[in-house]
Amino acid sequence: MTKRALENLAVIAALSILASCGGGPETETYPRTSVRTLTRGRPPASAGFRYALVNPSIESLYRNVGLVRDGNVVEFITGRNLEEKLGGRSGGVELFVVKEFSPFVHFRVERVYAAQDTAFLTPGAVFLPRVIDANAFSMTPYESADIDDAFADRTGALRGLENRKIRFSCRITEERGEGGAHFVLHGRSARLRVAAVQDGIGVVLRLLAEKGYPFEGGVVVTATEEAGSRSTSGVAGTVEVEWVKYGRRVVSE
Repeated sequence: MTKRALENLAVIAALSILASCGGGPETETYPRTSVRTLTRGRPPASAGFRYALVNPSIESLYRNVGLVRDGNVVEFITGRNLEEKLGGRSGGVELFVVKEFSPFVHFRVERVYAAQDTAFLTPGAVFLPRVIDANAFSMTPYESADIDDAFADRTGALRGLENRKIRFSCRITEERGEGGAHFVLHGRSARLRVAAVQDGIGVVLRLLAEKGYPFEGGVVVTATEEAGSRSTSGVAGTVEVEWVKYGRRVVSE
């Protein structure tokens, strides 16, 4: 056998050994790690800050934004149509992500791997909320109120509510009907429909609703309903959520 042939056999043998060790291009391009390591520890070196999150705990998904948990660490993930691509998948999920640093640390999902199936996410901008330490957030423009007192069925008082900024602490649910899903803030009897929800706030509202946690946040009143309308819909008014408290942070528009 010629010297060149022996050299070729040696190269083939070396490549076979590398393949058998599982050191393929995926593990080199996306080193496997955890959310905690990426935000609180020393992440492995990775070109382009690309990583694979192995079987992360998905706390909530809402359209293009999600929340992942690792113990007491909760971080945002983003991706076009993320809820559609990731929702319903369970067991053995891996998220191939890029760690982003602006406007705050979060993870942009490039693809989802589950049950030997890979879903690629279309590149594109995703609107992110502002995330602020709750102790540094000013609630000054928002007057504290009780839903039932604020939306008592007095015509004059109701008309004065529109465009006012109010903060509530109350129960929140997500209701589904023929017109789709929407969030509802509950007083003792009055109910407020939440409209025009942005993805970054919606993912927190859905988490609160699913876990049964109370809503603490600020809204702007966009419409009120008088007695006739309330008797059929049960809704006293419509609001837009401008910020919501989650743990020690405030998520706002």
